[in-house]
Amino acid sequence: MYSELNEKMEKAQKGMNRLKKIDSMLKELKDERNQLKKKETELKSILVKENDDVEKLNKKGLASIFYSVVGKLDDKLEEEQREAIAAKLKHNQALTDLENVEYEISKLSQERTEYMDCKSQYNSLYEQKKEMLLRSDENTAKSILDISSRLNDSRNRLAELKEAVDAGNNAIRCLDKALSSLRSAEGWGTWDLLGGGLIADLAKHSKLDDTKREVEEAQVQLRKFKTELTDVKINSDIHIDTDGFAKFADFFFDGLISDWFMQSKIRNSYESVSAVKNHAEDIVIKLKKIELSEKELINSLNVELENLIMKP
Repeated sequence: MYSELNEKMEKAQKGMNRLKKIDSMLKELKDERNQLKKKETELKSILVKENDDVEKLNKKGLASIFYSVVGKLDDKLEEEQREAIAAKLKHNQALTDLENVEYEISKLSQERTEYMDCKSQYNSLYEQKKEMLLRSDENTAKSILDISSRLNDSRNRLAELKEAVDAGNNAIRCLDKALSSLRSAEGWGTWDLLGGGLIADLAKHSKLDDTKREVEEAQVQLRKFKTELTDVKINSDIHIDTDGFAKFADFFFDGLISDWFMQSKIRNSYESVSAVKNHAEDIVIKLKKIELSEKELINSLNVELENLIMKP
């Protein structure tokens, strides 16, 4: 009797919840866009300064003469080159991040228009069903409406949790690839130290290039994961901290350049990737626990609703 009306109500309620989530995601992304614009400007200034420092040493200016006299020119030049490369990588990453955020904002803003009328549709359908139920049994009607609404809310929360878990698993897969490349690079680095020479050196740097690309993709997936978590309702006794995700690539690139110049173990880079992967895995585990609780609530509400409907 009510199946068609129930389907329409559920669809409208899903649309309302999706609109609410999109608004939360857009707020998060717009805040991040502002931070990235500021960050890009700052990194651009740092990049210009670091390149100038390298150029001054190469031009044999006063600084170059001083470090030559004290026998530290090569060390200083290497240090400045290392800082310049790290600045370049971080600036490029900031530009990529900004482009990705702009794309997500545009995509979500367009999707948002699809759900603008859902609230008015739901209210209209709700009144229709309420009127139909009140004709039969007022008390039962109110209980059915209440449970139906709670059930739809719970189903939507479960869908959001699944999306967040999927986003987390995508990020973890990207981080696993980066760790695999770093392990390979470390192996080539060990061979290089044992006399592997140019071939080992080139192979190691090729693996580091692979890692750089994988970290850039991981940064994109971590941002999506962080955004998916913005509107997920978390129990007060469960704390989820995603602050480190946005800065992950910066820490990685600092470690990568240090490791690259050391020509030995890929220790700093590996530890930074491993730490953020462990953190993402911890969050996914917490989300799965909440997901299980939500499924139990849905089962309980379904039983309660069925008992009301089947009541003689």
